[in-house]
Amino acid sequence: MEKQYCAAPWRGLHINFRGDVKTCCAGDPNLLGDLNHHTMADILHGEKMREIRISIKNGKLHPEYCHNCIQAERYGRSERNWHNDVNPDFDASLADLDDHRPSIIDVRWNITCNLSCNYCGPYCSSKWAALMGEKYVNGARPYYNSVCDYINFNRSHVREVALVGGEPLLLPENETLLEVIPDDAIVTLITNMNVDFDSNTIVAKLKGKNRVGWSMSFDNVSDRFEYVRSGGAWSLTDRNVRTVVGFMKDLGHWGGIHAVYNLYSATHLCELRRYANEVGVNILWQTLYQPDYLDPMLLGTKVRDLCLEKIHQYQREFDLTDSEKDFFENVVNRWKENRLVSDQQISRLRQHIQDIETKYHRRDLGRFSKLWPELAFLSE
Repeated sequence: MEKQYCAAPWRGLHINFRGDVKTCCAGDPNLLGDLNHHTMADILHGEKMREIRISIKNGKLHPEYCHNCIQAERYGRSERNWHNDVNPDFDASLADLDDHRPSIIDVRWNITCNLSCNYCGPYCSSKWAALMGEKYVNGARPYYNSVCDYINFNRSHVREVALVGGEPLLLPENETLLEVIPDDAIVTLITNMNVDFDSNTIVAKLKGKNRVGWSMSFDNVSDRFEYVRSGGAWSLTDRNVRTVVGFMKDLGHWGGIHAVYNLYSATHLCELRRYANEVGVNILWQTLYQPDYLDPMLLGTKVRDLCLEKIHQYQREFDLTDSEKDFFENVVNRWKENRLVSDQQISRLRQHIQDIETKYHRRDLGRFSKLWPELAFLSE
């Protein structure tokens, strides 16, 4: 078996909103420790971290910690590829077990978000937590200064910083983060594009940098956008997208639409692609991991045939990027596998639509059937 190495345990730093420390986004958040009870040094040089590094030094991904990458690589690339690409000179087989000099930083300070997107939930969005009556804590965490100090101490090694949320443009902690990283570091962000760019102080700081990548997170346009991205305004998103396109032309920024392939987007692929062509950006499609009842692959042959028809239309109508070609060829190939569909799966989807329209987003009552008439049978 080919040996598999990864730079992340030595060159990555990821902290989620609970304070769990990992060395990459894909790592298991429950294995290393959290900053509410341990110091950064204790976690990054602890026994579990040492065990993971030993495994990868020997060319074997750790079965627990690396589970998500192991699964992702069944169908293509994983986050491991990103970490190795950013650190091409790093040799895990020769690395010191106590070495940690982060080149990729991903710190998610809290879950502050202004939207309650239909396939999100209270784990990632304060708006959802409020709707569902679940407790959440916003504001700076007690470990905030120590994290910034650690990054500042290692700033000469930092090459890329990811801003993720909640909504990263609403997290004032990111202002300090942008100040402690080196000027030549790449900054990438995943944003819902529904904040006022003219008054946003983080956008102002990003305008002062020329190595910024924008992942603009949405998968529909117009009324369907506002149904899925509840609380968002399509007019504001459209204006901000065009502003970012201006940053690309004038400041050297880059990016595109970061879209999730799911039931809400699967039958209107061409509509989104026409918009992308109009404004002059590409689309990076990604797989939906949860909730599984919004996965069109699991909803029966009628949905499958309809979605396959839309994919073939997309392939015929547009000159696809290599990424798009690979993504949709993979979707079609996966559909050839035997996939069990249960009445329970359809029932969960119907309950989801009912909850959205009668409990959480009541202004949308009856709108799923009107906006997706081709899928109305799923909500009956």
